[in-house]
Amino acid sequence: MRAADERGRAPGSQGVDIAPTEPPPATARDMPASVVERIAKLVKDLPALPAVAQKAMALLGDPATEPEELQNVLSRDAALALKVLRLANSAYYRRGREITTLSAAVVVLGFKTIHTCVLSSAVHRVISAAGSAAERLWEHSFAAGAACRELARVARLTVLEREEAFLAGLFHDVGKGVIAAKFPGVYAAPLGLAGEVEQLGFHHGHLGHVLLSLWEIPETLRLAVAGHHDPDTDGFGRLTAGGDWLAWQVAPGVGAEPPPEPVALLAELELGAEQREQLRETVRGFLAEEKNQA
Repeated sequence: MRAADERGRAPGSQGVDIAPTEPPPATARDMPASVVERIAKLVKDLPALPAVAQKAMALLGDPATEPEELQNVLSRDAALALKVLRLANSAYYRRGREITTLSAAVVVLGFKTIHTCVLSSAVHRVISAAGSAAERLWEHSFAAGAACRELARVARLTVLEREEAFLAGLFHDVGKGVIAAKFPGVYAAPLGLAGEVEQLGFHHGHLGHVLLSLWEIPETLRLAVAGHHDPDTDGFGRLTAGGDWLAWQVAPGVGAEPPPEPVALLAELELGAEQREQLRETVRGFLAEEKNQA
């Protein structure tokens, strides 16, 4: 029987609405066709999701899929299979005894978490090509994912929504990975959004939106990536902006100055100085575990 996750708003939610009311301005949806075409040319020679990842994603999207089918596909990619096993034994997911088989890991993690793991590997592959910026960019991206997941937990979002928040944070700077790979040295000094637009005609959020469209990532997450620097962003974009801000204090990013404090979100979640430090320590712990597994 398929390992199942439950969806539904958790009781006592603090009211963070993750459904965007409208797309943030200046996203890929609103860009001139010429700009979208320029970005598309930039990413056209990037590899699509690896074959194993594509097959896994297809199985994960099919409600009739059995854990054994998914296990058989994941086992074809040794690196991905090892990542799944390590994730199942991580402090965040492990419950009791050590998980030693891929089949047990699939059942323990559930399909939604496996989905997150597959996409995390794909993002890591893109960022790994970013030259001297790769390590710092990956650590910041992972920290942002962990921070977004923790903010979603504080907001009492569901387990599935927390996984989606993690992906939004993980994806938020994937466009920088492509830019750094295509234009080595571009982030030697902070550019910021304005500098990216001046030099390239678009910013990393735009590029991330287009790349994630090619990967058929849901629109909600694409909008969060495109608009996480927009002060009027909503939905997962608000959590992503907050996670980005928190991640800069744990693992600074590249190519920009730290983002402004998300005052409204912190107030809404009632996060004072002590609670913020606890979140930073939690994110540091997740990042240290990720680095130890690398």
